[in-house]
Amino acid sequence: METATDNAIKPRSKKQTVAYIGIVFVVIIWGLYPIFTSGLLERYSGGIFTFVSSLIAAVALLPECVSKFRCLDRSYFKVAVPTGLFVGVANLMQKIGLRYTTPTQYAFLENLSCVVVPLLLFLFIRKKPTFLTVTASVLCLAGCFVMSGFNPTDTGLSFGGGEILCALAGVFYGVNIAATGVYATRLNAMLYVMIQMWVNVAVSGVAALALHFIRPGCVPIEAIEFSWDPKDLLILTALVLSISTFGWIIRTEVLKYVNASAVAVIMPFSSVVTGVVAVAVGRDAFALPLLVGGLVILLSSILSSVADIRENKRKNQHLKEPIDDD
Repeated sequence: METATDNAIKPRSKKQTVAYIGIVFVVIIWGLYPIFTSGLLERYSGGIFTFVSSLIAAVALLPECVSKFRCLDRSYFKVAVPTGLFVGVANLMQKIGLRYTTPTQYAFLENLSCVVVPLLLFLFIRKKPTFLTVTASVLCLAGCFVMSGFNPTDTGLSFGGGEILCALAGVFYGVNIAATGVYATRLNAMLYVMIQMWVNVAVSGVAALALHFIRPGCVPIEAIEFSWDPKDLLILTALVLSISTFGWIIRTEVLKYVNASAVAVIMPFSSVVTGVVAVAVGRDAFALPLLVGGLVILLSSILSSVADIRENKRKNQHLKEPIDDD
């Protein structure tokens, strides 16, 4: 005979399955995003691209969120503003750093979040990572390293300004994933993302102006570049609404049911999707590191998912254990 606890566990188990489907969907669409935006980044500076993208998303979410404003309380701003700051700065570092490094090194460094998240979860809630979680994180980073095109005969990765910015972006993305997974599980995903987007608008707007007007040697750190071409604006709007904003909402919802460490390890598979699609459409040539690195990241994603499922089974088993009344 089923108990109330059994009935409570089943819906959560089903939601976790749906959440994994959701994160796979996000990985695929975010893997397509660089393919579509590569041309736009030639006509928009990093700060302006981030500012316009965030503004489109924030304005688009307003009509959907108006009816939910009654749910807003201090807890939303206590979480969404700091995490929005981290992701806003990460977006800027990512867009600017990409101009001063190679895409392959950028792909490796940006995914440092996969090893940062387990450490942050320990700092936030004293959650010790399991052996499987640690193994999955290390494998994920190794797979990203292989995909970066590392050659043992070379001196290895060189670290300049671009590499440092991309590495910091990876760490800051990790802070966003961990904090969202710990502190935003009871928040409405759409409201949470909308606040983050408005924070991004403020961060990227101020940064774009500062980078343009701060001129060491009479040259701006990053000059403002913006395309008024209606076609560019239409493509950017469509991409932001259909891929970026939608993906952020789904990922926020997923973190309510999937461990943040698992999400941090699964997300880098989007770079594999990018590589495969780039080869398929003729934008890049096939290389062995893409295959090997992709398989290693896939293995790390599977291990991380297994670790998450085992942890949930342990939690469910604990819920089903009879309480001793003595």
